[in-house]
Amino acid sequence: MGEPVIIYGRQPVWEALRARHTVKTLYLTSGEGKIIRRIQEKARTLQIPIHKTSKDALQKLTGPVVHQGIAAEIGAVMPGDQQALLEYLSQKEAPFVVILDQIQDPHNVGAIIRSAEVAGAHALVLGAKGSPEINATIVKTSVGAVFHLPLFRVARLDDLIEQFNEQGIYTVALKEGNPTPMYHLDLRRAVALITGNEGQGVRKNILRLCRGVLSIPQQGRIGSLNASVAAAVALFEVVRQRQD
Repeated sequence: MGEPVIIYGRQPVWEALRARHTVKTLYLTSGEGKIIRRIQEKARTLQIPIHKTSKDALQKLTGPVVHQGIAAEIGAVMPGDQQALLEYLSQKEAPFVVILDQIQDPHNVGAIIRSAEVAGAHALVLGAKGSPEINATIVKTSVGAVFHLPLFRVARLDDLIEQFNEQGIYTVALKEGNPTPMYHLDLRRAVALITGNEGQGVRKNILRLCRGVLSIPQQGRIGSLNASVAAAVALFEVVRQRQD
């Protein structure tokens, strides 16, 4: 079932409560502030124990982070498997999926989860290898979006992409320097957007399986974007096309 996780920060804790994720204990240094009072009211409604503590004790619990005077012990965030993903997507019209190919930095993973949830993606997929567990850093960076966006973890991304191809889900990789700008691809259909890490990008064996490859037009001299920023730009191109 996974080990419990200590999360921190007002918004992540609120989103865990709002999504009715398993929250075992709420820790507070004070009851002041509108959002803190709202969190306490929600916790009482859900019959979650509230433990008042000192700032030093809370810092010891969370580690060297900015905890905003609040933390919670929650049940582990457990992504579904490949079978659960395929069953879930079969119920969606024009599924919109985000696949992370060995993005290891939890800050990037959390930021992409946040952008994907805001963009209305139906699911986000992580590989079993080369991807972090859903930890407190990812929860914090996602601002609690991990509790609202369905997450899945699969053993082999190449197998999943082949299945998507067979099912008519357009698999498209984000690749820096590719001659095809994202504006020239039809992203209104069922689509799986694959993005890789900042070091090597999408792996070659994954890239070969994709039906399309897109890039983000760039004008500056640096010639690259942070992985989470690039993913967000591509995600909202999907949104733009689907709203036209």
